[in-house]
Amino acid sequence: MNKKLTFGVVGGDMRQIFLAKQLCLDEHNVFSFGIDRFSFKEDIKQISIADFSKADIIILPMPVQREKGVLNAPLCNTSYKLDLIINSIPSKKIVFAGGVTEDIKNQAKRNEILLYDYLEREELAVLNAIPTCEGAIELAMRELLITLHGAKVLVIGNGRIGSMLSDDLSALHAKVTVSARSPKDFAWITSKGLNYLNTNDLIGKLSDFDLIINTVPAPVIGISELMCIKESCLIIDLASNAGGVDFDYAEKIGIRAIHALSLPGKVAPISAATAIKNTIYTILQEEKVL
Repeated sequence: MNKKLTFGVVGGDMRQIFLAKQLCLDEHNVFSFGIDRFSFKEDIKQISIADFSKADIIILPMPVQREKGVLNAPLCNTSYKLDLIINSIPSKKIVFAGGVTEDIKNQAKRNEILLYDYLEREELAVLNAIPTCEGAIELAMRELLITLHGAKVLVIGNGRIGSMLSDDLSALHAKVTVSARSPKDFAWITSKGLNYLNTNDLIGKLSDFDLIINTVPAPVIGISELMCIKESCLIIDLASNAGGVDFDYAEKIGIRAIHALSLPGKVAPISAATAIKNTIYTILQEEKVL
């Protein structure tokens, strides 16, 4: 790679740290912002919010916001409004981020910022599913009171993560059922030798499961569904934002429900960072920047 660029790595978890390190190893210039609780051994200097113009490329985290309107920066000593971050980026600047909302996209467009959501790329979405599934299984093994081998497991959703997760759990000899909504998904689930349920019709059909893992970012396990679940069942919610489980009611009736967000940054940050870096490089090459 002949062309050397200056990257500003902003906020995020351990994925951003290893991303900055890998960019440095590729002999790019790298600045950081919002990563106060980590000391880089590499030549990666911290910059202020007023210095974003020094970078050719700004890389925001995945997901880009923690709670609504706040930059996702768990390693930062200060909380920053996302509006402030976006408004501090000069126009025409190339910016990357993961899991970008429509509000943020619109703000970037108004500010004439060239914003790319790298999580919308299929290659990254698939690779990001791998550590997510591994992390979910590790969490289930740690929190369940029984083995996954022989456990009755429901995976809600048959997208990239749900499909990969059902395969991994089956390989561990769990008794896997997958819920989905479309006849096409039902056919794919059946083709893998798994049982299926309709996600729209879960009430009264959840009492036998030892583990329920949700991948759908919409309300799917509410009060009526929770009332059908046995007390020993563990729920793991992998869905972004508010998730798909009524956590308050689950706690009220004594059902363990864990909202497991950002697992790639916790269980495999180096692999996750490599996938993000390669996706960014691909986009920059397509845009003739790199």
